[in-house]
Amino acid sequence: MKLKRNIQYSLALCFLCLFVPFNLLAQAPPPPTVTVTIIEKKPATQTLYYLGRVEAIHAVDVLTRTEGFIEKVHFKEGQMVKAGDLLFEINPDVHLSEIDQAKARLASANASLNLATVTFQRIDALARSRATSRADADQAQADRDVARANVLQAEAALRARELILSFTKITAPVAGRIGHTRFDVGSFINLASGSLVNIVQLDPIRVVIGIRERDFITASSGGSDLKLDILGKDFAPKLRLANGSIFPTRGVFDSIDNRINTQVGTVDVRARFNNPDNILLPGGAVDVTIDAQEPPLVEVVPIVALQQDREGFFVLVVNDDNSFERRRVKLGIQLEQEFVVREGLKVGEKVIIEGLQRVRPDVPVNPIIAPLAPRLDQ
Repeated sequence: MKLKRNIQYSLALCFLCLFVPFNLLAQAPPPPTVTVTIIEKKPATQTLYYLGRVEAIHAVDVLTRTEGFIEKVHFKEGQMVKAGDLLFEINPDVHLSEIDQAKARLASANASLNLATVTFQRIDALARSRATSRADADQAQADRDVARANVLQAEAALRARELILSFTKITAPVAGRIGHTRFDVGSFINLASGSLVNIVQLDPIRVVIGIRERDFITASSGGSDLKLDILGKDFAPKLRLANGSIFPTRGVFDSIDNRINTQVGTVDVRARFNNPDNILLPGGAVDVTIDAQEPPLVEVVPIVALQQDREGFFVLVVNDDNSFERRRVKLGIQLEQEFVVREGLKVGEKVIIEGLQRVRPDVPVNPIIAPLAPRLDQ
């Protein structure tokens, strides 16, 4: 009896199910919730860090152009000198004697020229009156021309001796700080003596920066080479010194090398810095920071929104009807936790940054707007 009653209940339940709406039994799940961010423009405040080496713009070895004994030294090692300042004096006695000899030879040549001129004039007059042959007149004319050439030669020799005498006063070719010297009063110097002393210009001074090949190519992308005027206009290097302090002024880029150093994979870029207090010295090492003076506004996308396959990067863009599409993007430089978008996204579009694993093709989503990830430099 009990079994019969259970069978009746089961049949009644099946009969009732026939009248239940099918959509109540197979109700669709709610759309997956995803977090999206809105694409907007931000300053491209990329900062690059490099090591730099300090070099003098002008570094000159002072040489002698004559020989003799040093008679006077007019500087102290390590002092600042101006271009044209007197540094050494070589004893001029030998050179003065040679100048006197050159003057004597010039006087003799002038006397010979005067005699040859008078002789030619006399013989030429006799030849015109047929009192002597024309050949004698021609010889006298040649003697006069030789005497005239001897005068020119003697004058040149005198100027050369006077020039050599001027070399006994050795002056600074450039302004800067003078270094140490191994020569003193009484030292004999000549052309084989090498550098007497070194002078380096300290203000302004140069810092050479090895830009990584990758960064150089990125900066040069877009179909045009990295131009010096653009580099100097948009970017300004600043320095951190060995003691951790910041150098007070920014530099100005002035040249880019024409090749990549294959040993270290960098391109040398030179920057010039005003150095009135002579804080920077040639040979020093500094940390260089390069950033934009007026960073441009660019579209950026968070790294967490990016996906990648064999064809490149793509994002999931949510449309106004909450459907989504897969969009290819071309990226520029990385800005901390974001990438610059060169192509593929516009300001105001929404991209999924969380819940990517929950989305399904042709299934709308429930987007929740969240701000972009905070930048590390803010």
